[in-house]
Amino acid sequence: MVTKISILKQITADQIKQIDKLWNEEYPQNLNNRFNLLLEGIKEYNHHILLNDTNEIIGWAASFLREEDIWFSILVNSTHQNKGYGRMLINSLKQSNNKLNGWVIDHNNDLKVSGDYYKTPIQFYLKNGFEIISEKRIETDMISAVKICWINKSQ
Repeated sequence: MVTKISILKQITADQIKQIDKLWNEEYPQNLNNRFNLLLEGIKEYNHHILLNDTNEIIGWAASFLREEDIWFSILVNSTHQNKGYGRMLINSLKQSNNKLNGWVIDHNNDLKVSGDYYKTPIQFYLKNGFEIISEKRIETDMISAVKICWINKSQ
């Protein structure tokens, strides 16, 4: 059972450790140990931490300023997916921002540490009002992803 989303400017060493573990379990193994790289050099973070009733982090999202735009990243523990928690985190991000940019892996070819295939969350983002910017891609040895964007149209 989830108790709350906490929004924090800074996260503790223990929270970083929990999110790094979640990152390494849920993202493709090519991206392992990359969570701290995401944090490097960025000063304007808003961390949205989803806690269960024992204060364990089961989901995390962050918005941050990069190259004059607001970008985001999100993770939900696979045992807690498809229960509305990802939507809760996305909605929390949307309440704080008028525009969100992100990269999403748009295929099911990458393996996770568990040996399971990473399932693309592209449909999740489309259901939550994001648009695919198909002309913007990242293609490296580590990741193949497409840019997505959400804009608050009620402004």
